[in-house]
Amino acid sequence: MFNTIWNFIVSQVSANQFLAGGAVLGAIGFLIAYLRALPNQIWIWVKRRFIIEIDIPDRDEIFQWLDLWLTKHKYQKKCRLLTVHSSRKRKEYGFNAIESTIDSRVRPEILLTPGPGMHYFFYKNRLIILRRERKDGADQKSSKLTLGFQETFNIKIFSRSRKLILDLLEECREIAHPKTDERVSIYVPAYGDWLRASKRMPRPIESVVLAGNLSEKLLADVQEFQLGEIWYNDRGIPYRRGYLLYGPPGNGKSSMVMALASSLHLDICVLNLSSNGLTDDRLNELMANLPSGAILLIEDIDCVFQQREKSDEKETITFSGLLNSIDGVLAGEGRILFMTTNHIEKLDSALIRPGRCDLWVA
Repeated sequence: MFNTIWNFIVSQVSANQFLAGGAVLGAIGFLIAYLRALPNQIWIWVKRRFIIEIDIPDRDEIFQWLDLWLTKHKYQKKCRLLTVHSSRKRKEYGFNAIESTIDSRVRPEILLTPGPGMHYFFYKNRLIILRRERKDGADQKSSKLTLGFQETFNIKIFSRSRKLILDLLEECREIAHPKTDERVSIYVPAYGDWLRASKRMPRPIESVVLAGNLSEKLLADVQEFQLGEIWYNDRGIPYRRGYLLYGPPGNGKSSMVMALASSLHLDICVLNLSSNGLTDDRLNELMANLPSGAILLIEDIDCVFQQREKSDEKETITFSGLLNSIDGVLAGEGRILFMTTNHIEKLDSALIRPGRCDLWVA
């Protein structure tokens, strides 16, 4: 059957010069189109087998690691397409040394890093193509909680080994978080996630003066919680603990949290419930993305919810949304929550009941 059809087509083409010419032109056009697409197909084949490519958005902390690593790379000295920013880090990374009064007066350091565009340099004798993209964050629907612009690093490494890219990221992490760095990282919400805003020198627990040995008892309670995951799981209890620090202004509530974080080598995530654009959904997202090894701190919670019933039009988040974020389905396991207030009598009993605030400290 196929032979019959083929013989018919050949006979028709042979007998008709116009049809034969059209067939030849069609074949030539197909060949030209194929040859034009061939280089792109070869490039795709090469990329899949010999190039490792990663994207790093600025909402991830690794973006900051890489940005800092680039400021110290030798390519930065010959780069002509630059972005500049300042840093108040000390000139030497002697974080275990006693902080002197001179250090506190060091002027901000000017840092240069490759700006938006394409950059080419070598890492461990392998070519790296780095593209930094920047776009206006105002075009995004979530612009209320974003910066004026958003950035992304795209990295291509000519290597088949994934270990090379992991080594690069490990170097970036070591520069951003040296093992000798004892400072406490302070994180704030951004893009539905947490970004490091600053680092603070550790504060000794002995520097916070509370009645009796209350500081030591609070430290021991947090340590007991950290070691009690199996106990919580065996009894089917959510592995979370909440603390309420209350009292007049200036009695050391925030200082106590800083001292605990320093002693336990934990970071602090500061959540401002009155932030513009913070909704119930965003709050749940932040709770779900809370970094491990961090204390969640909500300060002056009485200033946000002084009355239980308020209209949704006037509130960025609802009271029920706050309660669900603290101990709901999306609340993370292993979370340590500290809330501070100057007026405990203004807080709703549903907010400070056991399970949400397990321990009150005056």
